[in-house]
Amino acid sequence: MRTESLLEAAQAARIRAYAPYSQFPVGAALLTEEGAVITGANVENASSGMTVCAERLAIMTAVHAGYHSFKKIAVVADCSSPPSPCGACRQTLWELAGPIDVIMGNLDDEVLIEPLHKLYPRPFGYEKWAENPVGNYMLDQVEGWRIPVNFHPIGYIANDFSDPDRIPSNYKELLSKVVLTPEYEEGLYRIEEEEKINIIAYLHQARNKGYTLKEKRLGRGNEVYGVFVCRAPLRPNSIAETRVELVDRNKNVLTVKGADLVNKTPVLDLKTIMPGD
Repeated sequence: MRTESLLEAAQAARIRAYAPYSQFPVGAALLTEEGAVITGANVENASSGMTVCAERLAIMTAVHAGYHSFKKIAVVADCSSPPSPCGACRQTLWELAGPIDVIMGNLDDEVLIEPLHKLYPRPFGYEKWAENPVGNYMLDQVEGWRIPVNFHPIGYIANDFSDPDRIPSNYKELLSKVVLTPEYEEGLYRIEEEEKINIIAYLHQARNKGYTLKEKRLGRGNEVYGVFVCRAPLRPNSIAETRVELVDRNKNVLTVKGADLVNKTPVLDLKTIMPGD
C-alpha cells in the first residue's frame, strides 16, 4: 500500500474521534504484513488519564483481530508540524509492532517519516509474540470464528443516489461509477472483456437501522421470508452483492449500469460472472 493511501485512511479515521475536551481529532491507520488496514482515532475521557490515543487504539484493535506483524503506521491531525506519537504510544507500538515506520501527516500535506526506533531509541522491554502464552494453539480450543472480522474498502460508488430510500425505481437503467483506489488499478487488467460484474459492498447507511430475521418482504410479493432468503439491505452484516453491466473503464474508474447502491458506498471487492452463473 502506498504511503498516500495509508495517510488518507488515517485522515478519514479522524471522523470517528471522540475529542470534546481537546477539540483535536487524531486518526491513525496501521498496515499489517498481510495488507490489512486497521484504523483508530483518539477517544477522550473527562478523567484525562483514561484517554486512548489513535495509535494505541489502532494497534490494540489489530492485535485483538489476530494480527501480529506490521509494516507501518500513519498518524494524521490538523497541526503543523505533523503530529508525533506520544511516549505511551511509542512504547505500545514498540511492544506490539516492533521497529515499524511511522508516517506523520497533517491536513496541509506535510509528511514526515521516521522509523520507530529513531523516535524511541531506548524502549522498555520487548515481548516477542513467539513467547506469548496465548498463541494460535488456542484456536483449536475456543470458537475463534466468533471474533469479528475486519475488511478495508478498495474503493467507492459514485452516483446521485443520496439515500437508500430514494434510489430511483429505474436504477437498472442508470449509470454509476466504481472508483477504485489507484493502487488497485492493475487488478482491473482485462476487465473490459467482461459484460457483467458483481460488486461486493458495505451498506454504510444501513448498519444502525436493525433487521428482522423473518417478516413480509416487498421484493418477494409481500410474503413472509427469512432475511437470508431475500436481498433486504437490513441484515446481520450490512454487506451487499449487486450484479451490474460493465459499460466502460477509464484507468481505475469503472462505469456500470444497474447499481442499487448509494453515493459513497464502500466497495469491498469486485468479482466477475463465471460461465453458467
